[in-house]
Amino acid sequence: MANRRTHSSVDVAESSVDDVRWWFAAIVSSSNDPIISKNLDGVISTWNLAAERLFGYLAAEAIGQPITIIIPPELHAEETDILKRLRAGGRIEGYETVRITRNGRRLDVSLTISPVRDAGGAIIGASKILRDITESKRTQRALRESEQCLASEIAGARTLQAISTRLISEPTPSLFAHILDAAIELMSADAGSIQMLAPDGKSLTLLDCKNFHAESAVFWQKVTADANSASGRALRRGERVLVCDVDACDVMTGTQDLEAYRRSGIRAVQSTPLRSRAGQPLGMISTHWRTTHAPTEHDFRFFDILVRQAADLIERAQAEEALSTVSQRLIEAQESERAHLARELHDDINQRLSLLSSRLGALAHAFPDTAAQERQRLEEARDEVIGLLKDVQALSHRLHPPRLEYLGLVDASAAMCREISSQHDVDITFHGEHVPHRLSMRIAVCLYRVLQEALQNAIKHSRTPRVEVLLHGGTDQIELKIHDFGVGFDVRAAEGRGLGLASMKERLKAVKGQLAIRSEPQRGTSIDARVPLLHR
Repeated sequence: MANRRTHSSVDVAESSVDDVRWWFAAIVSSSNDPIISKNLDGVISTWNLAAERLFGYLAAEAIGQPITIIIPPELHAEETDILKRLRAGGRIEGYETVRITRNGRRLDVSLTISPVRDAGGAIIGASKILRDITESKRTQRALRESEQCLASEIAGARTLQAISTRLISEPTPSLFAHILDAAIELMSADAGSIQMLAPDGKSLTLLDCKNFHAESAVFWQKVTADANSASGRALRRGERVLVCDVDACDVMTGTQDLEAYRRSGIRAVQSTPLRSRAGQPLGMISTHWRTTHAPTEHDFRFFDILVRQAADLIERAQAEEALSTVSQRLIEAQESERAHLARELHDDINQRLSLLSSRLGALAHAFPDTAAQERQRLEEARDEVIGLLKDVQALSHRLHPPRLEYLGLVDASAAMCREISSQHDVDITFHGEHVPHRLSMRIAVCLYRVLQEALQNAIKHSRTPRVEVLLHGGTDQIELKIHDFGVGFDVRAAEGRGLGLASMKERLKAVKGQLAIRSEPQRGTSIDARVPLLHR
């Protein structure tokens, strides 16, 4: 009985072991994750169904093969290191690497590798559980790229906003230089140029350039539509031209344009047409790099917004230039009409009034002493005529000051200050220095009229006891400053309401000048007018 029980216990134990082995085999076989075992030589011992599905090898095909059949060649050294660590009893968990399928598709996987021991505890191989993390990795990469793209978009938008603000706030004379600086900054370029279309529409004229060799700038001063440069080809095609490497561009081989690029150290260039809202060509804007370069769509996305803004600003500047020309012609016509009226007043009305005054005087003396009352009336009438004569003479001088032509701006302005000071009992101090004697009459008339208008406003509105006037010349501009010590006014509230301020602004705009007015109630008013001398 005892022996029977012993044999029975052994049979049950062996049966339990077989059941456990079958159970574990079933688990391995039905696992959704590939489970592979190998010996210490890296030869595959087991290969479950999930491994078959993932790698494309059947178990019969994989077992007995080296594990390197699923490892990319460049990672074979990695397997050597893994086997070395396993022999030392180490365990590898969550190790991310790359494996390759039967058809050559590369997979991102996470490995957990554990040593396998025999009954005596000796390490005889390893079990490997793989998890396909390809999609997870792709999602992570996509997320990182999206975050980088978003960060780049935000940075680009901020840069563009700053550039746009700078462009809008800058004065027109420096517009082209600021557009060019903005283009170079936005495209991370090393050089750049901006060209305007000639009236015939067949050539481009260089307006401004940055970091060109002097000889290259001269060579590209005028570019025709048949030129081999990027801007010439862009003009010919009516679309952007990108050359990532000028040395590899067949069109430029052996041309003078290539030599001009090389002189300036340029290896890559793009030229983009500037167009108005109506689609009319205005010019060309180009950026250049000192190394081979291929701008991305993202680069051009923000650059094209800048190009659109630049075209709008250039179109606006051209419209303002045309308007300024019309305004100047109107001002010149007004000055001509004033001169005509002044001559009429001086040569005709003044003479007639003077003659009338003489006749009245003669008549007064012709009356006998017994007609004292009639004589007095004639004398009074003569005095009124003399007063009217003086007023007409003053009006004639205000309409067209001949001394401006004969004496120059400084002396004519000083004389005007003395007259107004005497007429209105206001202390006006005048100081003029470094003003060219041979000054353009357009500028001289403009500043004289601005001073005249400013003094009249000060007398009429500010109730000031004192006015200071400074006329200062420099190498590139003339500055006129008028400061009164009167009641002042709210500049914003006065915008658009006073014809005097509007007249001063229009006159200065016609000669590319600028007007700044600072005033506060009870703190006086300062007027600063500046006119560039380089204006033609």
